Amino acid sequence: MRASVPFAYSALFTAEWLAALADEAPRAEAFDRARPVVEDAVARVDAAGADALARIDGLVSGAALGAIPALLAAETVGLPEAAAAAERAIHELMSRVAYKRRELMPLFPPLIERVAAVHAAAILASGSARWRLMAARARLQPGRPSSPMQGAGTRYVKSDRFDARAAESLPAIDRTRADRILKRLGEVPVPDELELRPFDDGDDLWTIKAGGANRFILRVGCDRRGPFYMIEDIGPGAGRHS
Repeated sequence: MRASVPFAYSALFTAEWLAALADEAPRAEAFDRARPVVEDAVARVDAAGADALARIDGLVSGAALGAIPALLAAETVGLPEAAAAAERAIHELMSRVAYKRRELMPLFPPLIERVAAVHAAAILASGSARWRLMAARARLQPGRPSSPMQGAGTRYVKSDRFDARAAESLPAIDRTRADRILKRLGEVPVPDELELRPFDDGDDLWTIKAGGANRFILRVGCDRRGPFYMIEDIGPGAGRHS
C-alpha cells in the first residue's frame, strides 16, 4: 500500500497551466500568445519544486521520523510517475497544438527540461531526507539485541526493531539477499567489498552494502566483551543521495 506523501508532489506540474494553448490562434499571433503561457508554466514548476524542497527539508529539521515511508514512496513511485505524466502531457499538447504551429516548437524543450530537472531534484531530496531520518531514527529509537551475538572478530546482532524497518523499506527478495550479505560482516577482516564506513562525521553509526543500491545502518554498541554492531535499519542507500 502506498504511503501518504508529506508534500503535494503532483503539483510540481499541472497540465492546466498550459490550457490557454489549446485554443486555435491566428498564425501571426500564435507565438506571442504562447510564449508568456509557457514562461509562466516554467515559473510555476520552479516555484512548486522550491516549495517541495522546503517541505522535505522541514521534515528533516523537524525529525519527522514517521515520514520515512512517505518519502520512500515519493522517491520510488510518486515523483517518477508524476514526472512521466508531466512529460506525456506536454508531448500531447505539442502534438495537438505545436505541430499545427511549428513556430511554437522552440518554446517546449526548455519546459520539458525544467519539469525533468525539478522532479529529479525532488527525488534526490526525498532520498537524502529519508536516509538522514533513518539515521536519526537509529539514534533516537535504538533497538535491543534480538538474538545472540553473531560473528567472530567483528561481532554484530540485529536490533529487535530491524525486521519491521526492513519490511517497510524493501521487498522480501531484497531482504533475503541482504541477510546473506550481512553474514560476511562477521568475517575477519571485514571484506572490503562490504564498504564498511562511518555514516557521517560521528562514530556512532556506520553503513555497509546490503545488495544493489541498498545499505544497512549499523549502530555501535558495547557490552562486557567490547564493542559490537547493532543492525538497526536497511534501505535504498546514501550512495544515491548523501
